[in-house]
Amino acid sequence: MSSTLLRLGLWTLVLILALFVVRESYSEAPIAEMIPQRMLEQAMMVSASLVVAGVALKVFEKGTKVVSKGKTRCTVCGKPVPAGAIYCREHLRNMLEREDHRTHGGTRPR
Repeated sequence: MSSTLLRLGLWTLVLILALFVVRESYSEAPIAEMIPQRMLEQAMMVSASLVVAGVALKVFEKGTKVVSKGKTRCTVCGKPVPAGAIYCREHLRNMLEREDHRTHGGTRPR
């Protein structure tokens, strides 16, 4: 989410700066009248607020990752599992049996 806000803000900023350059470069042309200064100012404020919100969310996301780092959970049922594990013991066995059945056809003796 934070990356999306940050990218949206930065791309909006690039677009606003391009419109500003066009407006100032062709100040006597009719195209300058189509780009009002007030619109550019408001769009710049929206862009800046999106960038600030994106940076703030990025900081909060990093903070939540640090806080919840020690609590890894099974991807299937959500039970707490040891660090580095993906599945709880029960689901790990199911996954290994399924993989063994898929690769060896299930005829392998135990």
